[in-house]
Amino acid sequence: MSESLGLDPVNGLPIGVKVASPWLRLAGYLLDGILVTATFGIGWLIWAAFIVGEGQTPAKRLLRMRVIHKDSLRPVGWGRMLIMRGLVAGLVVVFAIPLTLGIILLMPLWDGRKRNIWDKVSGTFVVTDPDNAWAMS
Repeated sequence: MSESLGLDPVNGLPIGVKVASPWLRLAGYLLDGILVTATFGIGWLIWAAFIVGEGQTPAKRLLRMRVIHKDSLRPVGWGRMLIMRGLVAGLVVVFAIPLTLGIILLMPLWDGRKRNIWDKVSGTFVVTDPDNAWAMS
């Protein structure tokens, strides 16, 4: 039944969608930094305002990644992206990184869904979405 809906019967994600590798996620962080710098932050904020409700940042859009909710397996909206991932998870990270001497940043290397501390706090994980699987839904 799930195959007729275009879902992978093993992991419940749309066909072609996979958990993003730690290296692709790192590339996304670096690319977001470059885009923020190149646009003096203003262009990045404007672009992000249009796409954050689709579970993306500008770099995630360019690299075809999305942030999805761990339970619903759907892209997260504004609230979870800004409040939970941005503010709440950001506060946790500010304390967790120094307390663990930065080792916590390596979590995606051993976590099954390649999640980091901010993913766990916000109840999300990052996937590759090469065919824009949620565009039609």
